[in-house]
Amino acid sequence: MVNVILMAFSQDINSLKHIALMEAKMKKLSDLLSKTIEQTKENVVKKLALTYEEMEQECKEIMDGFAEGKDLVVSVMSAMGEEQICALKDIGPK
Repeated sequence: MVNVILMAFSQDINSLKHIALMEAKMKKLSDLLSKTIEQTKENVVKKLALTYEEMEQECKEIMDGFAEGKDLVVSVMSAMGEEQICALKDIGPK
């Protein structure tokens, strides 16, 4: 009887350790992404305020970057049939 109780208790402890590990991983991931999420929000607000000319200039910069052989990461948001660039990152030459 005591062995059964100890086994159940051991399983509960292992389960709690697993949950604690998952919570720690989620917290770490949240911490790592918080700055990126905040920057993305700021970019979206900025992009919504762009004039047509500013959008055209940004498009030209992207096309010129690709033409120069740069590695660019372009993040695009799509909603309700509309697409918009929300972030651009130059990760250097090829």
